[in-house]
Amino acid sequence: MKKLLENRFVQIGATAFCVIAACIIFYFCIGSIPIVVKCLGALMNILMPLIFGLVLAYIMHPIVNLFDKKVLTKVENKNVRRNLSIFFTIVIILGVLAGLISVVIPQLLESIQSLIINAPSYFKDLENVIINWLNNPTNESSIVENYDTIANYIINALNNVAAPMADSAIGKLSSGVFGIFSFVFNLAIGLVFAVYILANTSNFAAGMRKTLYSIFDVDKVNSFIDEVKHINKIFVNFMIGKICDSSIVACVTFLFLVIFKFPYALLIAVIIGLTDLIPYFGPYIGTVPSALLICLVSPVKAITFVLFIIVLQQIDGNLITPHIQKQATGLPSFWVLFAITLFGGLFGVIGLLIGVPCFTIIYELVTELIKKLLKKKNLPEETEYYMMIEGLEPKVIKAKKVLEK
Repeated sequence: MKKLLENRFVQIGATAFCVIAACIIFYFCIGSIPIVVKCLGALMNILMPLIFGLVLAYIMHPIVNLFDKKVLTKVENKNVRRNLSIFFTIVIILGVLAGLISVVIPQLLESIQSLIINAPSYFKDLENVIINWLNNPTNESSIVENYDTIANYIINALNNVAAPMADSAIGKLSSGVFGIFSFVFNLAIGLVFAVYILANTSNFAAGMRKTLYSIFDVDKVNSFIDEVKHINKIFVNFMIGKICDSSIVACVTFLFLVIFKFPYALLIAVIIGLTDLIPYFGPYIGTVPSALLICLVSPVKAITFVLFIIVLQQIDGNLITPHIQKQATGLPSFWVLFAITLFGGLFGVIGLLIGVPCFTIIYELVTELIKKLLKKKNLPEETEYYMMIEGLEPKVIKAKKVLEK
């Protein structure tokens, strides 16, 4: 058997067989990508409550630890202290949500009621505009001459545009209602998962560390744990900084709207504050519905509000946010915009929220890799050296000596 395996032709044949088999497997894998993606999507839908639970547990964990290690220190029993910490955290979060809902819903209902009450006057104004336009002899003769063309255009628009849009709207409405119920259900089950995860955080973490140490080298696991802690610090600092920044924007917006007597001041301030959690594009996303609400009362005030948001966003983006996020990520502005564009295009709203901290981690890993590669070649790591040369190693070393003097 050993001689057979050492035979040159057998080795060539075995190699050829393995290559052909690998190509066939790769071909079937490429052809099965849609099926794999569909299966992964179905698995994600099944595990969505658990995903919600992990996200909620991650968000709640700092607050739970605050109660556990700072507030409830007099409670000696660890399990009781942990459970009380989780309970108070849930109460605080639900209280904040209830407060936001109690602020937003009444003003939203007031806006809808105002729109319904004023709708007849809006339609009346539109009717007057159309009548005045039709009473113009030039317009009237033009309509008579082109009656067939206009009639065909309207019929085609109704059949090809209005009808499909109505069907699409009905479909989206039904899927939206189903999506809301599905979201609420997943959130409720996710909260249960989050409670169990928070109550057993130490056991889960110990089990994961135990598994890693059993498989990998101790030093590598220690390095991995340090990296995870660093990643967690980036995410926490980013979210804390972003919440502080959004709170400042919401307060400034509310004060401006109250001072100049804009309608729906509190509702609009909440909308702008929440959408400001999305870097760069968030305030503009919140500006559109807010401006439409104001426009129902006063178009002039709506234009003023849009100009105010543009100015506020320039101040926030160039002064407030960089100062707050400087210690959190240290990511250059260009890469912040790149991260938002990339992750937003790939993952939607979730990508807009997590794009910056995720790309910060990638940026740091690539930077560390570049430094290691430069160190192996005995080249300087500082960017300043490479601004003085055209890329040749002797000139790099010379530039380094010049700067050191």
